[in-house]
Parts: sequence; structure tokens; C-alpha cells
Amino acid sequence: MGDAPGAERRAFRKLERVFVVQRVASVTAPYGEAPLLVSTVVCAFSGELPTAWLAVFHRFEKRLARAGLRVRVRLQALEDLPERYEILVVPPELEERARALGTEANVIATTRADAPAAADALVRELERGSRIYAERTDPNAPRFRTHRGMEEL
Repeated sequence: MGDAPGAERRAFRKLERVFVVQRVASVTAPYGEAPLLVSTVVCAFSGELPTAWLAVFHRFEKRLARAGLRVRVRLQALEDLPERYEILVVPPELEERARALGTEANVIATTRADAPAAADALVRELERGSRIYAERTDPNAPRFRTHRGMEEL
């Protein structure tokens, strides 16, 4: 007989790879807002980079990569943020300053101890796709590696 639902899911995955699926505003979404495409997450700090915050950055970077989402995670000073980003991750002591920036970005305040749970919650929300979503990486796409001399960056 076979696994009919499993075969159906596999066929749908094949279609997703072939076609570009566009997300549109849901009829049930409040105020007709479409979900926000997340392509950049910034882990921000102020002043000198704390070692604990570097661990938070790596946690978010690894978790989003493991989930197979095409999201770039950057480590930037709060005073020198990039032009475009959708999620801003800050330590709790910088949350007020981050919200005062007046950007449309979602602010996540976390500590090193809470970073695994915060990264998991962000991935769950991105995968659910109701308010924010991220595109999946193509497993067959070529991987680009940057080298400086013999060292891989």
C-alpha cells in the first residue's frame, strides 16, 4: 500500500524546491499584515565586546544554521548598526536603548544563560511563519568558503 501521507509530503517538498513560494497576507492576520521576511539578525553590544556576548552570538548563529534557515547573524556595536536588520538581540541592560532606536526591528533581550532558549524560540517562530518567517537554505547550493592564505575564515 505505501505511506500515502508521506509520499504526499515528499512530493510537496519537491514542488517547493522547484517553484518559488511567495507568502502573502493571511485573511485571518490582524490588520492584513503580511509576515515579515527575516534575513538578518544582529547581536548588539555596547563598548567593549564581552566574552559572554560572543557566546550568545555563536549560539544564535549555530542554531539558525542548524535549522536550515537562510538568515545572516551579525555581531555589531549598538552604536554602529547596519542599515537593514529585522531582529536585534541585546543584553537586558541595553534593551531600553535598543527599543529607543525607533526601528521596526523586533528586540530580543537575553543573557548568556538564556540564549539557548531564546534562539530556540526564535527558530520556532520563524518556522511557524505567522508573524515572521525565513527562507530555507538550498541543500544543493554550492558552499562558498573564504580563505586567507592557508587559513579558512
